Amino acid sequence: MAWAEARIQGLVRRRRRALRLTLLAAVGVLAAGCAVELEPLSLQERFTQVQADRTRLYADQEPVTGPVSLAEAMARAIKYNLDARQALMEQLLQARQLDVSSYDMLPKLAASAGYNTRDKANESLSRNTITNFRSIEPAISQDRTRYTADLGLTWNLLDFGVSYFQAKQQADRVLIAQERRRRLANSIIQQVRASFWLAASAERLQGEIEPILTEARKALDDSKKVEEERLKPPLEALRFQKALIEIIRQLETVQQDLSISKAQLAALMNLPLGQPFTLALPEGFTQVIPEVAMPIEKMETIALLNRPEMREEQYQKRVNLAEVRKAMVRMLPGIGLNTSINYDSNSYLIHNMWAEAGARLSYNLLNLFSGPATIRAAEAQEEAGDFRRMALNVATLTQVHVAYQQYVRGKTNFEQARLLESIERRINENVQQAATADAESALERIRSKALAVSAKLARDRAYAELQNAMSSLYVALGLDALPETVESHGIKDITAGLAKVAEDWQAGRLHYEEPPAAVPTAQAPAGEPTS
Repeated sequence: MAWAEARIQGLVRRRRRALRLTLLAAVGVLAAGCAVELEPLSLQERFTQVQADRTRLYADQEPVTGPVSLAEAMARAIKYNLDARQALMEQLLQARQLDVSSYDMLPKLAASAGYNTRDKANESLSRNTITNFRSIEPAISQDRTRYTADLGLTWNLLDFGVSYFQAKQQADRVLIAQERRRRLANSIIQQVRASFWLAASAERLQGEIEPILTEARKALDDSKKVEEERLKPPLEALRFQKALIEIIRQLETVQQDLSISKAQLAALMNLPLGQPFTLALPEGFTQVIPEVAMPIEKMETIALLNRPEMREEQYQKRVNLAEVRKAMVRMLPGIGLNTSINYDSNSYLIHNMWAEAGARLSYNLLNLFSGPATIRAAEAQEEAGDFRRMALNVATLTQVHVAYQQYVRGKTNFEQARLLESIERRINENVQQAATADAESALERIRSKALAVSAKLARDRAYAELQNAMSSLYVALGLDALPETVESHGIKDITAGLAKVAEDWQAGRLHYEEPPAAVPTAQAPAGEPTS
């Protein structure tokens, strides 16, 4: 018997060892199957993605069919600039998230169906608790194969309260995304205005620069020949060439500035880089100084009310306040209500279909410890937001004052540049008249023409800086360059709306919400402290 038992035990051990090896092999196979290998993108995949992206960069854009005005440049930047599109998609994403958050407040309605089977019958024995008699014959109360199904509705009041505040927070995040889009749109329009005026001023003088460059290069070649033939003293010829080269370099710099400013403008409008286009000034354009007649005190109030950053912080304050209330709600006990319709195909049941309902009260005791800490953290976040908003108030007021001073300086610089241009123009006229009688040298004629063109360029650049300063001031005030409504989203209608706003800005007609009348604070009775 001892030999037989030892043999049996050895067989059992071998079977256990074989079972362990089988389990280890199965685990190894599963682990190998679940392993994720590194799969770098191939050159063809990267090239295909690059080609697809480059095709989409300028897809579905209205072509440029003529000279681009300032309003059209702004319209194209707002509609086609990729940064503006990204801001629009972020706003759309937050709106979609709001839809999802709204559904979280609804009860949970779940339907389920199942199939169950077993290889052996669910037999059982029973024992009488009074007589302690155990049944001899097994009993069956469940089929070996059965089908189940149920449709249940559950609603947790605690989850509803939390979901409600989360939906309120998401609604404010949609408004925050809208304000961020406003800020980006104003920034893009400001950049377009700056680039447009610089490019337009250089393009307008391009026709005057090229003849002067041609004359200066010819004079330079003639001077080199004179130097080689020693018709003039070498020092005089070298000084003459130096002056001509400085003039040529100055004029070529203007041409390069034109190319750079037009490239920047093309990038803002999302035009293909290298695509030629011309700029158009308004019909009957005159360099009129834009009017700003608003008192600085009112500017401060308008800026604090309308700046996108200020509105964003105000919405963020509501988000932080909802976070505090959400933390308080989480400390309450959860009340769950449920009801369902059930079906079971078990043939031993008298009622295969039935309905049930119930209620359940639950509370996480650890909330007694973690809840106050969570509330304090939410309150600290709200307080930090208040300080951030105060700091932004100071920054906004500073930007308003700086922008206004830049406008005043730009106005003064333009008036001086306009006066200098008038003087240089008259000097050039006198020099050219004298040159006709050979009273002035060729160098003086060329220099006079170059100085007159440079004075025009300086005047136009001063006007561009003035326009940029005016735009910066209105952006600092939080005024929108975009019209409230347009007839359609086509370039033509957007251009018309932007042109109307630009015309109003130029004339000093500003559109904004008037601040409400200040509510007088209640004064403390005489003899009582006020703090």
